[in-house]
Amino acid sequence: MKRESRLAGFLRFALPIIAFLSLFPLYTRYKAAAAPVPPGVYLAGLDLSRYKERAEIESVLAASLGQPIAVYYGETRLVLRPQEVDFRVDTAAMLAEAQQYLEGPEFIEIALRKLAGIPPRRRDIATRYSYDGQKLAEWLGKVGEELDHAPQQGRALPPQWSWQEGSGDDGPAGPPERMDGAPFATLPAMFEGEVQRSWQWTAGTPGQRLLLEESAGPVLAALGSVEARTAHLALEETAAPGLTMEALGRQLNAFTSDFPGFAAIYVQDLTTGEEATVDVDVAFSGMSTMKIAIASEAFRQMEAFESELVGQWIDYALGESNNAAANRVLQWVGDGDIYAGGRRVTEMMRRLGFTNSYIQTGFDDRSIISKIPTEANSRTDWNTNPDTHLQSTPAEMGRLLAAIYRCQAGEGLLIETFGGEITPEECGAILFYISHDEFTEMVWGGLPRPEETWIIHKHGFVNEAHSDLALIWGPSGPYVLAVYLWSPGWMNWHISNRTMKAVSRIVWNFYAFKSVQEGIEAPPLLTLSPPPNYVPVNSYSSRAALSGQ
Repeated sequence: MKRESRLAGFLRFALPIIAFLSLFPLYTRYKAAAAPVPPGVYLAGLDLSRYKERAEIESVLAASLGQPIAVYYGETRLVLRPQEVDFRVDTAAMLAEAQQYLEGPEFIEIALRKLAGIPPRRRDIATRYSYDGQKLAEWLGKVGEELDHAPQQGRALPPQWSWQEGSGDDGPAGPPERMDGAPFATLPAMFEGEVQRSWQWTAGTPGQRLLLEESAGPVLAALGSVEARTAHLALEETAAPGLTMEALGRQLNAFTSDFPGFAAIYVQDLTTGEEATVDVDVAFSGMSTMKIAIASEAFRQMEAFESELVGQWIDYALGESNNAAANRVLQWVGDGDIYAGGRRVTEMMRRLGFTNSYIQTGFDDRSIISKIPTEANSRTDWNTNPDTHLQSTPAEMGRLLAAIYRCQAGEGLLIETFGGEITPEECGAILFYISHDEFTEMVWGGLPRPEETWIIHKHGFVNEAHSDLALIWGPSGPYVLAVYLWSPGWMNWHISNRTMKAVSRIVWNFYAFKSVQEGIEAPPLLTLSPPPNYVPVNSYSSRAALSGQ
């Protein structure tokens, strides 16, 4: 029994040694065959176990990692070649790291899997490389210099023609045609033909700035990857600004830059008080728009609508643009002296801070008279040959109309300057009389739905200049728009009318886009009521006559 026990112990000791000695040559040969990259070990994501020469491995890695990479700055695609930043694969370091899998338990597992016919477990060795950090920083810096940009404000796109085909059913002709901003016009279902898209505002674009340190990582990762050879640069984005009155002013200035003469435009948002302007401090002939100033002084002097007759003259002057009626009002303001009336209107404007506006005589006065020097008519850059008898500027007339609007609400410049001398009810009466100017061309004609839009305006003509001063209830609330145009010798009506309509549409669509983008709702429309002693001078069943200034 003891002999048998000693034999069993010997066998337990000897058999593993015999087995090891018999398998050792196989193990050694397999280890030599597996070098330098054992099965299942991937270099830079590549299975290179079949290559036995270092030069072969270097060649494969160089071919795979030496190709250019795509680098994206947002949507802009750039190309970076590894040699531009001295990118080099460190094959020696990767092979040295692979050696750990040819020793100890790791290789025994690889060998046993091979013996058992089981696929090897994957082991990845990351790309080892060197590069010139300075060159990479310079390359990224150059990209930033070329592509970094500040946020851009929205702008208006000019009208474009397109072909519209009807749907042949009772529904709309395809999607509604965005003709006018908001609200949008639609076409009849059976309409087929060319349609013109109106001026359309677009949203601004955000600003972008390349982050150098944060972008180096993605670039190096792409350079060191066989499959993912695309890098997206890290960018800091600045939100696009909302539409501003400054942007509106720039667009209006750009639009009128090639006007054959001189164009001045004034816009005031009556909700915020912000202004957009284009050359609004140049002197123009007063024209019929100046009659608003005359009416304002008349109501300032009038006691509680005391004169029914003066009200009728104001109605004729503002509604029918009647010059004789305007002169009668001016004479009444001057206690029977038309020149004194002019001085009183001038003084009223001065007290309001409107120092470029004056009246010396009535309308249609052909006498030769020297101008009253003002800052506006003393400029040397532009000269619209303004009438020496009566002058103003687009800014001052626009601000006067804005002041009348605020006065009817019991606030603003007129109330602050004159106190109880002019009342909200009287300012409301001025707006009521202005509403009788029913000439639907110029600013009015540029609105998307002229017959439905709330607007009051006063237009004016002289040989060389046309003007239109309007209070409009826009998509986001009321605003004042004054457009003054001048052309030496003679102002062509078709050019003037076309220009004013376009300006009006640009401004309307600005507020339409802004109301949609910012979720602004217009307040309820202003209701204008006649003064208590109002006696109609015209049924106003048709548009105002074209006679007069």
